[in-house]
Amino acid sequence: MAPVRFSMYGLAHPHHDVLKKRSRIHQVERDWTTMFTSKIAKTLVGGLTAALVLTGCGRTDAKQGQTDKGPPIDTSRASGDITVWAMGTEGELLPKLAARFEKANPEAKVRVTAVPWQDYGKKVETAIASGDTPDATLVGTADLAAFATTGGLEQVPPKLVDDSIFYRGAVKSTAFEGATYGVPWYVETRSLFYRKDMARAAGVSAPKTWDEYRPFLKALQRQGAKWGLSLPTGAAQSWQSVLPFMWQAGARLVNKDGGKFTFDTPEALKGLQFYRSFIASKTTSPNGPMSLGEIEPKFVAGSTAALISGPWEQGLLKSAGGQSFVDDKVGVAPLPTGPKSNTSYIGGGHWAVFKDAKNREGAWKFIRWMARPDSQKAWYDLSGDLPAVQSAWTEGKLATDASMAVFRAQLKTAQPGPNTTTWKQVTAEMDAEIEKVAKGVSSPESALRRLQAKASTIGTGNRR
Repeated sequence: MAPVRFSMYGLAHPHHDVLKKRSRIHQVERDWTTMFTSKIAKTLVGGLTAALVLTGCGRTDAKQGQTDKGPPIDTSRASGDITVWAMGTEGELLPKLAARFEKANPEAKVRVTAVPWQDYGKKVETAIASGDTPDATLVGTADLAAFATTGGLEQVPPKLVDDSIFYRGAVKSTAFEGATYGVPWYVETRSLFYRKDMARAAGVSAPKTWDEYRPFLKALQRQGAKWGLSLPTGAAQSWQSVLPFMWQAGARLVNKDGGKFTFDTPEALKGLQFYRSFIASKTTSPNGPMSLGEIEPKFVAGSTAALISGPWEQGLLKSAGGQSFVDDKVGVAPLPTGPKSNTSYIGGGHWAVFKDAKNREGAWKFIRWMARPDSQKAWYDLSGDLPAVQSAWTEGKLATDASMAVFRAQLKTAQPGPNTTTWKQVTAEMDAEIEKVAKGVSSPESALRRLQAKASTIGTGNRR
């Protein structure tokens, strides 16, 4: 399989806030390569989306197309045709969930169009520009600011949902320049997967702090692993795994008013130095995974003893090693806590309504219904996507599975990247600097100086 390299201006392979693809845990009978490709496709699409909507975009002097809030949505039943776009597997499965909504709202009909993730950015951009939109669309978390800045999305109506029911990081990613444009639907985050059989043999437990991290990994290496921890070293979306080290050290990536990137801080430096220390200590390979599905066979073979990934990883590892391997040899633990936190990255999907929606009320009522705990649990059962509503985790596998408990805890502190229209442009530069640090051709200090200079030139795209 060819190396996975992505461009900000197109897909070399698949994409979106696409390590993201989907938290699909149940359908593990799928070929694991197909699943992993699908997830990468979703994460990568975000970069393509930003490029399509924002090519050449930098800092602006005025808010871009901010729409007014529409009138509140009443509590009566929905009616009429409600047209929605949903991407990838979500688009394929959504009609099954929509059928339940239609049963409760017999005068409404939800018409779902499934759109490939790799096509969705251009499709949404074109629809907004022409004014010929469906009523609602699924939006990747990293893309919401880019779409909102066009003026093509309506702000969430007053009191449609109570934001406190969702994970805080999910709510944070729905806002742009003081306005809210999306309602969280599903979430994902990343935690530490490790070979628990090797840990048992070494007499060590999963690390809880930075100080325990490398000794734990070195102990696993003494059990025969060539590499303790797999980390990305410059491939597209490397930032999603490296950025948490900066957050864990206390870094903020933008100033308080969102008008300036702030990579040139002691906290960001401490995080990038910690990332580099894994490679310098020969705990992590300087040549991280580049091909789809490359790491799972190495983890199963024991040549790599740990990796950082999301809930979908269980399905991939089952396909690579079998259910008994997952049961007997795979441990999952929260990310170790740094000087300030154990923050991880949060991704997922939101629902948004177009400004030119023909059935605005029906669309918002459908979205409000999908934010109910029972609807979110039903969607998890259908798709494996993790609920954005916290109370949806109180029953079934979500409440009893030990690994799900880890992700539930991780989601409480997980956060998204900055809500700026230029974030994808900046992350492309960040991936390039991460590669230089990983290969030893640049120090963390020099990498952050260059990144700060480039990010300052690009700007946040926000009026501040």
